[in-house]
Parts: sequence; C-alpha cells; structure tokens
Amino acid sequence: MDPMDGRNPMDPEPADNVAAPLFGEPFDSGLALVEHHQTTPDLAAAGAVCAELLTLAGSMEDTADVRFLRAHLMSNIGVLRLMAADPAAAAEPIERALGLLRGIRSEPMGPLGRQRWLEVLVKTLLGSADLLRGSGRLDEALASLDEAAALLPEFDDPEGWRTAELGLNRVHLLIERGEWGMAEELASALVATTPATVVPAVPRLLSGLGLICASTGRFASAEDYFARAEEGYRATADTGERQQLTAHRAYAAMRRGDLDLAERLYAEASAVFERQRQFGDLAVCEQARGFLAGLRGDPARAAGLMDSSLARFERLGAAVATADTRLLSAQQAYARGDITGMRRLSQQAREVYEAQGVYERCAQVDLMLAAALEDNMNRTDHGDRLMESIGTAVSLALPAALALEAARYDFVTTHARSQWLELADDAMRLVFRLAVRRQDQGLLFELVEHRCAGASLALDRTPPETSLTAPVRVWSGRDAEGVFPASGMKTHGHGGGPTLMGGGAAEAAASVGLRVAPPPKVRMSPESGRTALQEYVEAAEFRYHRRIVSEEEVSLWMPTT
Repeated sequence: MDPMDGRNPMDPEPADNVAAPLFGEPFDSGLALVEHHQTTPDLAAAGAVCAELLTLAGSMEDTADVRFLRAHLMSNIGVLRLMAADPAAAAEPIERALGLLRGIRSEPMGPLGRQRWLEVLVKTLLGSADLLRGSGRLDEALASLDEAAALLPEFDDPEGWRTAELGLNRVHLLIERGEWGMAEELASALVATTPATVVPAVPRLLSGLGLICASTGRFASAEDYFARAEEGYRATADTGERQQLTAHRAYAAMRRGDLDLAERLYAEASAVFERQRQFGDLAVCEQARGFLAGLRGDPARAAGLMDSSLARFERLGAAVATADTRLLSAQQAYARGDITGMRRLSQQAREVYEAQGVYERCAQVDLMLAAALEDNMNRTDHGDRLMESIGTAVSLALPAALALEAARYDFVTTHARSQWLELADDAMRLVFRLAVRRQDQGLLFELVEHRCAGASLALDRTPPETSLTAPVRVWSGRDAEGVFPASGMKTHGHGGGPTLMGGGAAEAAASVGLRVAPPPKVRMSPESGRTALQEYVEAAEFRYHRRIVSEEEVSLWMPTT
C-alpha cells in the first residue's frame, strides 16, 4: 500500500464531503496512537512512534506534501520533548519543522490543505514560544506568539481551539514576566468566552487561575478552580495534567501555611515527575521542598534539594528558574551566616533578571539585600560605618518598595489590590525603620506625604492569611518576616490608566473592578520645585521600568487667594 494512500494532504476536500484521511496509512493510525500515548501520559512511547513514522517519511520522494508530513512529525517530536522537559532536544525538530513549513508557504494547496498547513504552523509556533519562554528568551517567545496570532484570522477555528491555546500561552508568558494582574484578566476572559468543549485549554486556564488565586491569598477560590480543572482533565482522561494539580495544591497549601500538607503533596508530585522523567516539574518541586526544609531548620537537606533543583534547571537551560533558585539559596546562605555566598548568589540572580527584563525580580533582590543589611546591623556593630550602611540599605529598599507598592494599581479587583498592598506595606515598614534609624526627619516627612497621596482605595483591607515565603520558580515568595513579597501579587505596568479618583467615586470604582492610577507627585514647596521622594522615585522608575507616580501633581501647601 502506498504510505500516502494516493492522496496529497494539501488537496481540497472531496466533493462528497466525506472526511478524507490526512496522510494515509500507516501515518493516520500512527498519529492517533501518538495522541493516545500523549494523554496517558507515556511520552517516550509517543516519541518512539513519531520517530518511526519520520524514518518512513524520510524514505519517500521529496515533494511538497511529503515535506509537510515531515514537518508535522518533527513538530510533534519537538512538542513531546518539551512535555518531557528536554528543551535542548526539542529545539532542533521545532526549528526544522518551522523551516519546512515556511518553505512550502507558496506551494499550491487547496482550501483544506491551507487549513492543515496553518494548523501545524500555529501549533509549531506555540511550541517554539514555549521553548523560548522556558529558556528565558521572553521577547522572542512573544514574537512567536505574535506570528501565530497574525495567522489566526485566516485559520478556520470555529470552536476556538487554537485561539484558546494562543491565549493560554500568552497567560503563561505574562506569568513568567511577573505580569500577574494582566495574566489573571486574560485567563478570566478566556475562560468566560471559550466553549467548554475546547480541551485541554480550558482546564489549563482554570489551573492557572487557581495558581494566581493561591498567590493572592484567595485559597477557597484557588481550590474551586483546581477542582474544576481536575474535572476537565478527568473528562478527557488527561492524567498527566491531573498529576500537575498535585504540585499546584502543594503550592496553595504552602501559601496558606499548611506546611505538613505541602511537604506531603510535593513529595508525592516529585515521585510522579521523577518516574515520568518530567525533570523541569521535578526541579520546581525540589526547589519548594528545599525551601520547606529551610523553614523547618534542616539546612543540610535544604541545601541538597536546592543544589539538585539548580542543577536540573541549568541542564534544561531555564535561565529565570535557575536565577530564582539562586535567589532562594542566597536567603538560605544568609541564614547560615554565609554573607559572601549570599551576595554572590544574589548578584548572579539579578544579572539574569536584568538581562531577561524581569524587573520585578530585580526589586525582590534589592529588597532582600536591604533586609539582610538591616538584620546585620541589628546583629553586629558597624561602628563609624553605621550611617553609610543605613544609607546603602535605604538606597536599595526605598526604590524597591515604591515599585512593589505601585504594582497594586495594575490589578482590577479590589481584593487583589488589598492583598498586594499588605505585602507592599511590609516593604515600606522596612523603609520607615531605616529612616527612623538614620533619624532622617526630612525623609520621614516625604514618606508620609507620598503614602497619604497614594492611600489605598480598597473598601476592605483583608489581612494576609500567611507570612510564609513561597518558591520563586514561577511564583516568588516572601520570608517569615514578610520582606520578600510574592510575585503572584504584582505585575508590571505598561501604559497609563484612568485619572486618579478620590473619595466615594474611587471606592465605587474599586468595588466594581475599575482600574485606579498611581498616586500624584507631591510638590514639597513653591521655591524648590522638589517633589516627595523625587530621587527615589526616579531610581525606581529607572531600575524597575514601571510608573511610580502619575503625571498629576498636588501641592503640599495651601494655596493663597
């Protein structure tokens, strides 16, 4: 039998509209078997089938339809390797698939053939974006998503499958950038507009919303999302994603302070991921377990787990995840009294964050260093260098605190803003302690004026449900003193917002989910032209690439008539 069964998969659909085979046998049945193995999941078996089919396709005459078949199989192999946490091996087949697909762009093809070509190209671009995102090349990942988005208007996607997958990838990219507010909005909108029949995108969106809710202290909502996601996975027999929920629930347990449950669930998830050779997920679990071991006062076990997690992330080329592990290791190094190690690990992490444009992590590094310096001043006598040490701590802590505080304006819901503000308040309390220690009355005065100008607009200030640090693979955390805010609570601001409102109008806007803008600049005197915390605001906007104050300006003094 001809392996292509006498058909060109890029030909138009037969006139009788009977569903035609895609590639003919043994390719169609082989691809169906790949899908079965993928949902089991048995990624090794799925990859073996694809490799066998690719070998067969390689022996066929080099025509446009055969190149399309090879691209399809290479794309599958690349995506399977990504799922198996082997991005180094995934890069080549994905790039080769993209080259083949782009190479036949101008080949004659009927309407059905064009749709099949579009479908495989979009799928491969999404795989490329996932690969680039995992390696920290976030701008390139965004470019791949934009290329896929440009193809969608031509793509016949009546049920919204690829649209939902593209949206899901954008949500993941926003989370990786720390833009959690935008990620939550996009995921919520996609869940509301995507038909329930579009799987597995909908359960994965629900799972992502659960993580965001867990990061913002909304644990009941998080479990509701996880339960709905699990129901969706069960309906499609997707046991692989269901197992991911174990790790997600472990994270939620850790965020709400249930360390025993978190440790048990992370250990359970680790065993599954190791057995299935999902080493990226295993590295995340090891990072979390290392953090928990540190909280429980077991530095040797904590260091071992962190080192294992770090080594796995490095092998996978996951730059941001590697930096996150270094940052947690820096905290633990300081707890052991290893100041040199803490500084080295922190600087290595910050260099990666700066290079990748993940500026909210840069703020976390600076805040951690300031907190460590304050703690060191409490423990040791800095003598004649005390004022210099305080000044260094202030120069690190105040711009970082301003950036973290301003992040609440990017959230739509008042609850999320309130939860974030509680964490940002911890950072500002550090700044106030340092200003009092320096006896800097001018700085204290400007701090008060800035804080009053940016008073919370939330109707109800919800106290934090936990003060525990969470792992920072994707979900950064804070330590037991609340100095290391969780990245799930913040996002970068891109672009402006509505004019700042005051009084009842602002409270009404917050209650119905409208945005509010950063606080205005506070002009300190008519003579100097200085605004409150001017040099620190400028430093924060430069270092962390986000708006700290709005263009609006208010005066400290009462105007004369």
